[in-house]
Amino acid sequence: MRFAIILSSLLAFAGCNTERNRVDSLIDAFAVSTDPVADSAETAAVKTVAVTVTGMMCPHGCFPEVQKLIASSNETESIELTPQEEKDTINNPVVLVKYRGELNKEATTKAILEAGFENVEYADQ
Repeated sequence: MRFAIILSSLLAFAGCNTERNRVDSLIDAFAVSTDPVADSAETAAVKTVAVTVTGMMCPHGCFPEVQKLIASSNETESIELTPQEEKDTINNPVVLVKYRGELNKEATTKAILEAGFENVEYADQ
């Protein structure tokens, strides 16, 4: 009798595991992301936009501020200042922004202008 109870318990347990494995394999086979926006941004190609920030004058104070403002509004890969003629002066106020997905130009422009810079222009690369 004891053997019959143990055997039936083992079969029931094996059945539960088999069913759970089947359900898990179905979930894996038909897995759909719960966050399609994040997935699309991760798989999207890297894009580059040149952002001209009028009023950005120094690479040690202004550029890091602009860099922080752009990064706070977007999912960026990198933000780089274009080469300048002089070491401590910005004579070409263009920042190259590499990003995936969409660039939130409205929020980025608003943040940069509110920080006191004069104008913002975008040119896709």
